Amino acid sequence: MDFMRCFFFMTTVLVLYIYILQTETFESDGSTEALINSICIENEDYGFCSKIIHENLQKPTATIEELTDLILHTAFDHARDTYGFINNIIRQWHDPKEMMTLETCLAVFDNETTNFLKILGLFSKGEYTCMIRAILTTAKTLENCRTNFIIPPYKENPLIEKFRVMRILITMSGVSGNMVKYGKASLLSSVVTAHVFQ
Repeated sequence: MDFMRCFFFMTTVLVLYIYILQTETFESDGSTEALINSICIENEDYGFCSKIIHENLQKPTATIEELTDLILHTAFDHARDTYGFINNIIRQWHDPKEMMTLETCLAVFDNETTNFLKILGLFSKGEYTCMIRAILTTAKTLENCRTNFIIPPYKENPLIEKFRVMRILITMSGVSGNMVKYGKASLLSSVVTAHVFQ
């Protein structure tokens, strides 16, 4: 009996230790923090942008290439997750009035997922000009998803926040992609965001 308690206790401690190690976020060093600042200062929500990077940062130092890779993977994951979310709503909700709108948003996030997979491929090949063009295309595609309706049982359409996060990730991708392409640590907003959401 005591052996089982001791074994259970040690197993629990080991699992918690491993979990804490896996979920620990790193505090970035000064040069990494400067890169993160250069990416996020160009964004509509600096705090959220910085939070996304810090939550996904695997080590305390990162190059602009590593940060860009992190951002592109996060954008891909968010697009894929949002596609699944919309698909679940369509299967559960039978309001024909907004069904066409939801199907449009489903197609948009299907395209976003596919495009970010393509963007990741372009990035890994070093084809930065094509990558940036593809990022700008995703921003234009996103605008086709309308979110000004209510989805029961939600009081506010959850797609509004998912859309906002995707827009932020696209801007982060564009800024960091330009930083990789041009090797500059800081860009003016007009380089990326003026083309993206106007």
